[in-house]
Amino acid sequence: MRWLWGLGLALMLLVGNMGAAWATAVSELPATPPQWVLDQGEVFSPSTVNQVNRTLTQLNQDTGVQVRLVSLRRLDYGETATSFGEKLFQRWFPDGGAKQVLITLVARTATADLQAGAEVVPLLPPATALSITEETLLRPVRQNIYNQALVDTVQRLSLILRGEPDPGPPPEVVEPTAGNFATIEETRKQKDFSTAVVIVLLILATVIPMVTYYWYVLR
Repeated sequence: MRWLWGLGLALMLLVGNMGAAWATAVSELPATPPQWVLDQGEVFSPSTVNQVNRTLTQLNQDTGVQVRLVSLRRLDYGETATSFGEKLFQRWFPDGGAKQVLITLVARTATADLQAGAEVVPLLPPATALSITEETLLRPVRQNIYNQALVDTVQRLSLILRGEPDPGPPPEVVEPTAGNFATIEETRKQKDFSTAVVIVLLILATVIPMVTYYWYVLR
């Protein structure tokens, strides 16, 4: 029975460690900002990231403004997209980042945050920033349409930061296509489940013979 209790404890620790491994802390991200998308949550396709990187490179060349977007799978307990975004902005831009924009997207909770430097804030008042995160980015994200959400968000930001009229959020969201995040998420869940099953089976394969030996031989 002691071995069975030990097995249960080991499984509880295993599940807890797996959950912690999925969470991301600010200290785990690169010390310097990426150019321009850091897809830590693995929610965007490589082709979409390349397309967005080209758009943001051109925006930087034309205006001097730098926009970065970080996707995360989940955060540590008690952390929010806003608190994480604030800490990351301070870490990457300790001088204040006057011409910087940082968007943080947390896939697990479908939450986001937008941080902007002093020279960008006049172009992104609170109402506009909230509309970008809630309507342009998160509305499709909540339907697992990640690639379109990224493209629309960057396109809208690019127009606003060039001083052009804000086009507002897209009137409607396109249907997800094969190979979008839904399929990636399903695959990842299956992989995580399969990994957990294999670990449990290995533990059982080790513990059961020992329990049997103690029960029949040493009792």
